[in-house]
Amino acid sequence: MKRGGRRYKLKKGVLKKLLIFSSISVIVVISIFIFSRPATAEKMEEMESIEPRIIGTIIVDKYSDLNKIHLKYAEVNGIKGFKSDKEFNDNVKELVSDGDLVKIENSDYYVVDKLTHSHPYLTPKAADLLDEIGERFHEKLEEKNIKKRYFQVTSLLRTGESQRRLGRSNTNASTNSSHLYGTTFDVTYARVFRKPKLMERYEVEDGPAIKLLSEAIGELRKENRCVVVTERKERCFHITVRN
Repeated sequence: MKRGGRRYKLKKGVLKKLLIFSSISVIVVISIFIFSRPATAEKMEEMESIEPRIIGTIIVDKYSDLNKIHLKYAEVNGIKGFKSDKEFNDNVKELVSDGDLVKIENSDYYVVDKLTHSHPYLTPKAADLLDEIGERFHEKLEEKNIKKRYFQVTSLLRTGESQRRLGRSNTNASTNSSHLYGTTFDVTYARVFRKPKLMERYEVEDGPAIKLLSEAIGELRKENRCVVVTERKERCFHITVRN
């Protein structure tokens, strides 16, 4: 190094430190550039799905059609019902073959819960109503520019045996339930899903979307397609088809 006409030579130790500092600075700059780049759409979706996002406060409409009203329509429109799970298993294939029951599976609108006290079957009219709720729900989501959501069906056809089992843990479970007739299903308002799979990382408490689900159910109730009660303890809509 030359300064004022005289040459200065850096000591080996100082030169070595300068080289190390320069190398570290280059590595830091490159790292900042790499990790600060905008993530791809796929990466963003992956990051978003790791933990559920909570969006909004859940507010739903309070529907209060009494159990006797549900039973009135269930007894007229439903099947005879099964006393035990064994009786159900022995006869369900015949009822499906005759068109009296329809198996309910995950669809473009909803996911079926891991059922413990019911079986995934409904009468054809009840199955149509479930799909109609899904169609209207998705139409409302599109109108509000909210991304697609799937609601969850938590209970369907029960037997007398499964109803008694449920009564031991749920004091709201009536001995004579409309669930026994295949005309009734429960839809939770505790959550909706971004993906049509029962995986926790896709679970979303989405207030605005759930409010639209509540409105879709309320519209069909006003059109006399169903009767509904909002169950606060179980956090679900208890829905029975009317016609």
